[in-house]
Amino acid sequence: MVKWKLCLGTGLLAASCFSAGAFAAGHVEDVEAISRVYGDGEKLAAVQLRYDADLLGSSVAAADYAVPGRTVAKAFVTAEPYGKAAEKGRYVQVELTPLPLSDQMADPHPEDKHKAPIGVGGPQLGSHGNPQPLVPVTASISQKGRVETVQGRIYGGEPEMKSTHTRQLLIEKFTQHTFTDSDGKTLQYNLFVPENLKKGKTYPLVLFMHDAGTVSPEVKATLSQGRGAVTWVEPRWQEEHPCFVLAPQYDTVIVDDKYQYGPELDRTIHLVESLASQYPIDTKRIYNTGQSMGCMTSIAMDVKYPQFFAGSYLVAGKWDPRVTAPLAQQNIWAVAAAGDPGAKPSMDTIMAQLDAAGDKVSRGTVAQDAPEAQVDQLAEQMIQPGVHAYYLLYQGGSHRSTWQHAYDITPAKEWLFGQKEGV
Repeated sequence: MVKWKLCLGTGLLAASCFSAGAFAAGHVEDVEAISRVYGDGEKLAAVQLRYDADLLGSSVAAADYAVPGRTVAKAFVTAEPYGKAAEKGRYVQVELTPLPLSDQMADPHPEDKHKAPIGVGGPQLGSHGNPQPLVPVTASISQKGRVETVQGRIYGGEPEMKSTHTRQLLIEKFTQHTFTDSDGKTLQYNLFVPENLKKGKTYPLVLFMHDAGTVSPEVKATLSQGRGAVTWVEPRWQEEHPCFVLAPQYDTVIVDDKYQYGPELDRTIHLVESLASQYPIDTKRIYNTGQSMGCMTSIAMDVKYPQFFAGSYLVAGKWDPRVTAPLAQQNIWAVAAAGDPGAKPSMDTIMAQLDAAGDKVSRGTVAQDAPEAQVDQLAEQMIQPGVHAYYLLYQGGSHRSTWQHAYDITPAKEWLFGQKEGV
């Protein structure tokens, strides 16, 4: 039997060639959407297709697939779900170019009101905000090109197919729970427990608290809104820094722009204490972090419980500088944007007071749209022996854009994990 090759394209520059075989259609058995949490929320990041036979890796390219409204960055064959590129396999991973971060002006957000100066506007203490239902991430995809099986069969184009399920590869690592405090009041929370806990070893815990725009009865809202919780469970981070991650979900506004806070502050502390009694948590390495409302709560906690946290990562927040003297000698890394009329002047004042009290503050300024590597380089240069207060300021930027970037500053996160309470 004489074999022939079918070449796609025309002339001498044919795009690709396949061994002759029977053309077939309808050979995709499963379509799975894969989400990722970016600085501005959970979005579609990739689509995984499962075929009814092993495909040749060399026959698959990005141009073979199309996802409406998105750019396909690359497509490759894997031998197992979510695996690495392989010479053959039943799975095709179609990775998408990330979308630009949301435009602050074109995409108004409930939290934008929280950027106001002291006592002006902003969410009201105890209010339930404007919660929105979580929108499932789904995918539509079509196969435009031809791919080849290891047996030499040609699979032609596939019409638009819709995903039947979604994988949230980081969000699903958390489990959901309800804490009941001594007063009978409850607090929903998400908890990540590091894998392969070793007997006799204790691990750090990171407490992340969300912004007022994420106030919701949906327990997973804090996980999908941005990077504040999920950044600590990325495989690379967990490989080097295994830790517990706690992300409470508040269904009311717990602090306001008049620097008042509700009972949820103490309730959250009680939750951390409860978890520390149940799990192998290193009580000298408990860290708090939060954005906007969550940052304000972090500062209020540091003021009221100055010996509780080993370090704080404060993002786009503010607090009354008349009461922040207890921050002296605490380990603090603050991030704000020059375009934030609430956080920037407040943090300027707080850091100036630390300087005046004899606590040297290491400062750095970087463009809001600077490449991640440049921001990391600046943060690395800011770190100095014996310095326990850091202040990184984005030029321009805005209230919300601050946390769209801040949770990917690796040197700052590593500095935080190097801190121990009482050391």
